[in-house]
Amino acid sequence: MNDKKYQVFISSTYTDLAEERKKILDVLFMADCIPAGMEAFVAADTEQFEVIKKVIDLCDYYVLIIGKRYGSVHPDTGKSYTEMEYDYAIERGIPVLVFAIDDNVKLASDKIETDEDRKDKLKKFRTKAMTNRLASIWASTEDLTGKLAISIMKAKTEIKRPGWQRAVDFDEVSLRREIMALKSENEKLSNDLKSVQEELSSLTEQTDVAFEHKDITIKYHYYEKHIEQHGSKKTTLEELFKVIATDMMDVSIDESSVEKTIKINFLLGDYGKYFDDDQFVKKLLNQYRALDLLKSSWSASNKVLYWGLTKKGRKVRDDMILIRKSQSAL
Repeated sequence: MNDKKYQVFISSTYTDLAEERKKILDVLFMADCIPAGMEAFVAADTEQFEVIKKVIDLCDYYVLIIGKRYGSVHPDTGKSYTEMEYDYAIERGIPVLVFAIDDNVKLASDKIETDEDRKDKLKKFRTKAMTNRLASIWASTEDLTGKLAISIMKAKTEIKRPGWQRAVDFDEVSLRREIMALKSENEKLSNDLKSVQEELSSLTEQTDVAFEHKDITIKYHYYEKHIEQHGSKKTTLEELFKVIATDMMDVSIDESSVEKTIKINFLLGDYGKYFDDDQFVKKLLNQYRALDLLKSSWSASNKVLYWGLTKKGRKVRDDMILIRKSQSAL
């Protein structure tokens, strides 16, 4: 036996279909449904529409009654609140039952749209809604309630929805255990997801670096037979980083070690050569720090500033020096 009750949202223009809405309420109560309509939301405004959306979210089925009036129009969307409700229900995937009045039915003038713009919008809205497979035409209140009764019973049978059930119908202890187990599983999945996201972020992190002032000339001087000589070596900021980062690997090194690395790789390992700019290495290291490739740390015991690679720096270095699968084996 199914003791579930299904909540049904009733949407329509209000004043012209007030009598039909009352009859529909009776039909839904007899079908063991919980009606949810706009009787409590007579005034139409943006703030109340946000509340209405929350009510629709809690419903199992949505019933749309179309008469011959378009209804109040939202100032921003240009749509009636009834059409906005319908669009929202469709967006949320809630089963919609549409009942549109027969065009040949004669109604009192106060139940017919007179504004030409709204007439056109009503026509388009009706056409859109009638494409729903659960749509039908009604000619009288009795016809409407009869078709609704059949449609809601058919929907309950063919379109399974969560519904509502009395809490006493559940084993409270078992339910609590299930909730705790699901909570634990949810936490585990959240942690797993976080780890995967961090790993993916690390793998896909943008490592293209705009090496500023790419071309660099290392100017130096040395003494040969007590006569000062001058020389220069052209390279790039990128090539300099490659050799410095390779030397660092998993350790931090001081400024003097960086200087030696540059001399070994670019000045033929001649320690008797001196940079014309005695701040050259310091400026270079700070340039890489500004690019988030290097970081520095002060050793209080040694009174030395050490330099090491950042996470981004390690990735850039690896992209420079690792042999990729696409490359031929050396």
